[in-house]
Amino acid sequence: MNRFQRFFLEFNLFKTTKTDQHSLRVQRWSTRLYIPVLFIAMSILLVYTITNVQSKQIQIQNPSLTTYTNLYNKYGNVRCPCTEISIPYEKFLELIPEFHQVCSSDLISDEWIYFLYDKETTTIRYPPDFRATAFNQFQILQQLCQLSIASISDGIVTLYKSDLITGELLNENLFSAQVEADVLTSQTITTSDFTRSLMFMRSFTTGNELLTAIQTAYTLIIDGDTSDIDLHNLSTLLV
Repeated sequence: MNRFQRFFLEFNLFKTTKTDQHSLRVQRWSTRLYIPVLFIAMSILLVYTITNVQSKQIQIQNPSLTTYTNLYNKYGNVRCPCTEISIPYEKFLELIPEFHQVCSSDLISDEWIYFLYDKETTTIRYPPDFRATAFNQFQILQQLCQLSIASISDGIVTLYKSDLITGELLNENLFSAQVEADVLTSQTITTSDFTRSLMFMRSFTTGNELLTAIQTAYTLIIDGDTSDIDLHNLSTLLV
């Protein structure tokens, strides 16, 4: 132990011609500092060499979808250029819209509307009576359903005619996200088109002050004694 201790204390890798105590002390402390630093540096180099992964590019001609999926799940860094960068949605996408149950019921059928209309009694009923205007209201409901169905059908056709554009084969997650984003965009555009058509009809009817043939634009109801009412001025006001 004494020899080992003395060897450690006197070990010197930086011997020079100088033999004074100060020079020897500096050389020995430099040796003691150099050895741990050298050990740490060699350890870092060894760990880096062991953990360093050499990348190698492998090219597979005309891989199948199963091969691409397996390689992507295993390595992740897989690229598969497409021979065609665009494909119409109608080739792989099918949308089945679900309409409100009213628009799928008999309430908008011609048979129901004809059933509500009676030429002997409907036309002579008091306008606020629902039986006098029911067939017209269901006709409006029928037109609104047809407008919504036509708008959605046109939106689906427009989406089918648009293309999915990509230069590389997309993995399942990216593919689903891209398709979902395009479908949501199509839904937003279709909703805006329907709302624009509906607002146009409303503004057209209101702006031109159109009166309905069944006289439901306004109804004058007089309750009580009418002896004090100037009927001439009232008729002039209404005109």
